[in-house]
Amino acid sequence: MGSSATIQLETELTIAQVGVWSARLADAGLADNEVMIDASQLERVDAAGLQLLWAFKRSCAEKNMAVALFNVPKTIQELIRVSGLSQELG
Repeated sequence: MGSSATIQLETELTIAQVGVWSARLADAGLADNEVMIDASQLERVDAAGLQLLWAFKRSCAEKNMAVALFNVPKTIQELIRVSGLSQELG
């Protein structure tokens, strides 16, 4: 039976937090088949934060693991769209 992990993002995912979040995501990547990322509290993200999420999702895809980003605030959705990552992070 597969396992899943749920991650609750904090209010910021910027270059200042990338090191910490990289380790947290790596731990979550130990799940067997699915990682759920709740972005409901996310208020601020920068290019480094988006790149981290994209790289994590791509890494999980290589292991046949699903990653779902959900509860994304409208302002962050717009940033993802403008950055051209809608398909990758959608």
